[in-house]
Amino acid sequence: MKKRVWALIASLCLLLSGCGLSSSDTGEAAETMTVYRLSASDDSMSDGLIKSQEVSLPSGTQAGVETALDLFACDTGDQTLRSALPDGVQGEGWTLDNGVVTLTLSDSFLSLSQMDKTVTAFCAALTLCQLDEVDAVTVVSDGEVLFQGIVPEDALLKDTDTDPYTKQLRLYFADEDGRYLVSEYHSLTVAEDTSLERYVMEELLRGPNSADLQSAIPAGTELLSCSTTDGVCTVNLSEDFLLNKPDSALGERLTIYSIVDSLTALSTVDSVIIQVEGKSVDPYVWRDLSGALSRCEAAIGPVFAAKGEMDASLYMALPGLENLAAMPYIVETGDGVTQPEAVLTALLEANEPGYPSLFSGVDSLISVRTEGNLCSVDVTESFFASMDTEAERLAAVRSVAATLCGLEGIQSVLFTVSGDSAVFSGVDYSGPWTTDSSIIIK
Repeated sequence: MKKRVWALIASLCLLLSGCGLSSSDTGEAAETMTVYRLSASDDSMSDGLIKSQEVSLPSGTQAGVETALDLFACDTGDQTLRSALPDGVQGEGWTLDNGVVTLTLSDSFLSLSQMDKTVTAFCAALTLCQLDEVDAVTVVSDGEVLFQGIVPEDALLKDTDTDPYTKQLRLYFADEDGRYLVSEYHSLTVAEDTSLERYVMEELLRGPNSADLQSAIPAGTELLSCSTTDGVCTVNLSEDFLLNKPDSALGERLTIYSIVDSLTALSTVDSVIIQVEGKSVDPYVWRDLSGALSRCEAAIGPVFAAKGEMDASLYMALPGLENLAAMPYIVETGDGVTQPEAVLTALLEANEPGYPSLFSGVDSLISVRTEGNLCSVDVTESFFASMDTEAERLAAVRSVAATLCGLEGIQSVLFTVSGDSAVFSGVDYSGPWTTDSSIIIK
């Protein structure tokens, strides 16, 4: 663990006060860092409260936590911006442990309004999390943890509806591993007579700016029309959206919710209908697109291990109940909770849009124990009683077994009901069960 005293160096601050942009006064290229500031405008809520500023690093200085914090606290050198560290608040120290910077501020920070504390913490997180070694930021004052594990995703830089001409659109693209959607902000100037929904779709079709992201929209897809009525946005796409559709359940999830989650990031859109050449689609790959689709937070990453998150594959029963598909889910782990317990709890609580809902919730789970390669799952009778058919119960058992067997060290799963054999309606579901690869599809 690294420790430093966060001392504001007067000479560095003096130097930075005259160099707000990435180019140095001599015209030579300089290493830069983005520092997040606050707007000095009296109308900052309509102009965007949090602003980014490219700052040149002094010659010979390497980007790191100490340097980033010095830049964060120094004068902006720009009359339109002000430091996100309020007057009278000082940094008293910082630590870096397992990707989390714990930033200690003077007790004067406690007297600020909740809004001021929040924007200071968000600006610190946005600034520090650019560093490869930093995943999240915790803010402490007078021994009290005020903000725990803030990540850039927690801060929305600008409301897309406040400025009528310049917009910052939050778009969702597939990550480089093709498991989750990750947001990317696109700033652009818009015309008053063109809807934001159309701009969102056009930017999605144009693709991401980052080389670490990829488009989830099928090649050749064109936008035919886009309109919103009473919070429902209807998107009409060309036939390439259907002809070049994904060949997997996961690909389908990324494609659909790249569109839906990007559009519902706008305050004017609550749900989305996707059409092809003006017609409803049912099914697309597995999911029914004929109705309005709501936002799916479960599809959004990334996974932050520093916040106690793990990347798990939950095996979901597909429509028809004969097959399973692995869906990536971010599972929260905690002290005293084993990995099998955390993952099984996530499965029992998951509600994957468009897929059969088999489980009644975590209340039916009594215990999860692992001995050697065998995982024993004890449930209440309601686990089986909540399902109407034998096909549903069989699909549920297979879903649990496949999910747990996907964890390292587990090869089979044994079910019991309140400690006895898992017999329900004359059918023995005890097992032990292993992963049946013949029913798992991509």
